Amino acid sequence: MYKWVIIGGGIQGCTVASYLLHSKKADTTSLRVIDPYEEPLHRWKTLTKRVGMKYLRSTSVHHLDPDPHCLRKFSKKEGYAQPFIGRYDRPRLDLFNEYHEGLFQQYEWNDFWMPETVTGLEKRLDGWVVKTDRSTIAAEKVILAIGVNDRPHFPEWADPSHERMGHLFSAGEVKKGGSLVIVGGGISAAHLANTYAKEWEGEVTLLKRHPFRIKDFDSDPGWLGPKYMNDFHKVTCYEKRREIIKAARHRGSITSGLSVKLNRHVRDGRLTIKTDQVEAAVYNKDHIHLRLKDNEGIKAQTVLLATGAENGVPGMEWLNTVVDSCALRTAPCGFPVVDAQLEWGPGLYVAGALAELEIGPSARNIAGARRAAERITAI
Repeated sequence: MYKWVIIGGGIQGCTVASYLLHSKKADTTSLRVIDPYEEPLHRWKTLTKRVGMKYLRSTSVHHLDPDPHCLRKFSKKEGYAQPFIGRYDRPRLDLFNEYHEGLFQQYEWNDFWMPETVTGLEKRLDGWVVKTDRSTIAAEKVILAIGVNDRPHFPEWADPSHERMGHLFSAGEVKKGGSLVIVGGGISAAHLANTYAKEWEGEVTLLKRHPFRIKDFDSDPGWLGPKYMNDFHKVTCYEKRREIIKAARHRGSITSGLSVKLNRHVRDGRLTIKTDQVEAAVYNKDHIHLRLKDNEGIKAQTVLLATGAENGVPGMEWLNTVVDSCALRTAPCGFPVVDAQLEWGPGLYVAGALAELEIGPSARNIAGARRAAERITAI
């Protein structure tokens, strides 16, 4: 039996694992991290590469290592050119990734990494049993760090099976050449538009439903500390907590730096930006015609959706059984109701989206991963 099993090897799960190893609460013999992919942060690396991200949105002190200044130390040691940009010291993506590759090697992650897919979880008297597509393992404590970016959201008008339509979260490459329409108004769509405006051979259009929302971060930094969180924790109604989280998140927002880049592409004739809503789509073999609410429609050889993930509780395709069998408490929105240590049931902990009713609006980002790791490690 392992002392700790973490389900999910993305930013959230790897951050918790890093904190447990750093604090000596776990070692390579007592810890297992289960994830469908062969290496840590696979989805993170795949998606950030796909959108062409060069610098993170978060600051230099938000990463997976408990030492907040490790990225700065690493950048000086390795001699990176312009390792950080802007007044918030946003780190270069390659610096961020290379530092963590070294961290994973230092902690000998190959010894406890399990590239398997979890299919079930059962409570036993002495702990938990985790079932995967390949094996069954026992654990004293289980941490659920399940992400949402494997559940792409397709608008009603979208046909996921059409060969000229793709989604950022889906596997496969979009067909090159011809006119491209990127649908979405958030930071992922903006990154895609910035990348393809420079690289695509043909017309590039960014189609968004609302004007750009310019925000430095996906939620106010005050949500990382007592400024807002003290009042948040005084709220005992979980429906109201959900409303607070929804209002506090800057969904569909982009940074001012990206806004400047997109406007430059528009001036240079490499990008068209439209604010309108798709009402329907007509699918042909060699193109897709998008009918818009307020303007003339658009004919596109390729449509690429950056419309985010489906709403809902991650992992519930197999977690529902656990909720019922263990009488785990959930809020009206379906998300876990946990204590201050993020414990959902005896020896069962959560991080990331599953922890947001306790961690608050920042739960899904890197800063939220650090907050969750701090609480779990303090057990």
